[in-house]
Amino acid sequence: MTDDVEREKLKKFFSDFRAEESDSSRSTTNLALVFGVFDGFHEGHKFFLREALKRADELLVVVATDTAVETLKGKKPKTTLSERMRAVSEFDNRVRALSGDDEQGSWRVLKNAQPDIVFLGYDQTAIADELKILKIRFDFIGSHEPHIHKSSLLP
Repeated sequence: MTDDVEREKLKKFFSDFRAEESDSSRSTTNLALVFGVFDGFHEGHKFFLREALKRADELLVVVATDTAVETLKGKKPKTTLSERMRAVSEFDNRVRALSGDDEQGSWRVLKNAQPDIVFLGYDQTAIADELKILKIRFDFIGSHEPHIHKSSLLP
């Protein structure tokens, strides 16, 4: 299946989902989702999650799989997926860590989660471009000292 055909199917799914949202019996009024690697869980990650939690009742944190990290960053993460998911989960009881998609662009985790909004880090513009195409509501969260708290800069 071509990327355009798959993208059209996803757009239809999310359009249909938004039309049915008012009938939803979801227990939370504001379910948000974020994406990230969260390798070497640091103050920048904590700032990002705290800011998202200020705007959400519940936060789903999609943690990139090792395969996805290698594809995106060209190297393996320093910590395992389970270690990264544990660090995220232990941060706050309103956070639920989910393993990300192995297949980039499939958006299965997003389709299954059906969040009200996706919050993106200041450097996640490629994801924003895809969310625009899919007509998914999103907003950026500013950076917290990116010259200090960026995973690629940490030992």
